[in-house]
Amino acid sequence: MILVSMELPMDDSLFSHIFFVTLALIVALIYVRGKWTHVYLVDFICYKAPETLRVPISCFFEHTGIMDGFDAETLRFQMRVIERSGIGNETYLPRGIHLIPADHSFNSSMEEVKLVLFSVVQTLLDKHKIDPKTIDILITNCSLNCSTPSLAAMIINKFGLRSNVRSFNLSSMGCSAGILGISLAKDLLKVHKNSIAVVVSTESICSGVYRGKIKSMLLPNCLFRMGGAAILLSNRKSDKQRAKYELQHTVCTHIGAKDDAYNCIIQQTDSEGHTGVALARTVVHVAGDALKINMASLGPLVLPYSEQIRFAMDMLCRRLWPPAKKKGPYMPNFKKAFDHFCVHPGGKAVVEAIKERLKLTDSDVEASKMTLYRFGNTSSSSTWYSLCYLEAKGKVEKGQKIWQLAFGSGFKCNSAVWRCTRKPSFDASNAWFDRIHLYPVEVPEIAVH
Repeated sequence: MILVSMELPMDDSLFSHIFFVTLALIVALIYVRGKWTHVYLVDFICYKAPETLRVPISCFFEHTGIMDGFDAETLRFQMRVIERSGIGNETYLPRGIHLIPADHSFNSSMEEVKLVLFSVVQTLLDKHKIDPKTIDILITNCSLNCSTPSLAAMIINKFGLRSNVRSFNLSSMGCSAGILGISLAKDLLKVHKNSIAVVVSTESICSGVYRGKIKSMLLPNCLFRMGGAAILLSNRKSDKQRAKYELQHTVCTHIGAKDDAYNCIIQQTDSEGHTGVALARTVVHVAGDALKINMASLGPLVLPYSEQIRFAMDMLCRRLWPPAKKKGPYMPNFKKAFDHFCVHPGGKAVVEAIKERLKLTDSDVEASKMTLYRFGNTSSSSTWYSLCYLEAKGKVEKGQKIWQLAFGSGFKCNSAVWRCTRKPSFDASNAWFDRIHLYPVEVPEIAVH
């Protein structure tokens, strides 16, 4: 037997081709990554109202009881809502609502929004020694106050922003408008290099008080409270070291094409001529549908491959084996993607529903529940109060990820994902500074007679 040893010759040209293609891909990747625009959250300020505007539950009911238009049944209904709302005795209402009789005029609404907007913007500018003329992008949002000139124009006039500032005013966008503002700022910062943006979120409570008898329109009276937030964003490399967070993703979902979703939160006028915002009983169900669609887009961006594979296998099994549908769909474990959750504190029922849907613990939704108890539903700024709470408790560490999740009329479900770039400091600019040592608290059922 003759053994023949054969050795395949190495094709030098093929080797060289593979080497140079690989090198080109590495260089291209480095170049693209270097060109990628990073959006940093330098800091944010949440509005803390003076104690003169605090409204304990007992005062709320006393004042409501002597206001014209509310009969005994209407009062009892609002009492029951407050008892189950998860709202405590330290929330705030604007001066116009404290007056007897209450002042819901346009002038009162303007006084409210100016107090909130000017306060948070001034604090943000002073804290970081920012010259207003260096602001490149300004975005404001408020659903019910659609004044002329706009709220953005008010800030430009008050602080003397330069004439070529890119300003945007979002109105009638609901409680999720705060994250919409962040998403818009992100897109603008990716186009306009070396820029800083200020996003300001608030709501006009004076403009939203309903004086009629329709129960679905009375709910906002009980849930919404005074508040606002100013957020400083930047794409400048010089701000990387001082920034608290880096924006990873924003995912915005709108299911307004469906009539039930469009009509579940809607401003309207009743038969007696009273205007208010109606919250349908289906709002929690609609929120769940919107969340499902939002998570379908967010999941592939944030979930580890193990969770994505399990989810895909569950879908395949449910399609090929009908009995598997009885179990219900597999819910990915988002706790493997996020360290903290800032769920919109729209009400106790909303927080509990999201907690159950995402299989979260009481600790995961503590920030949202305490925000609801301490500040109420402040609409588009609510999730910032929750993040403020996490910072005040010292829970946010470098490298951790936070999921801001908000819902709003339309119907919308919006998400923002942040990665902490340095451990946030705790100082007097934090809205929880004077109360954080008292929290968390056991949220009681308030007995009202």
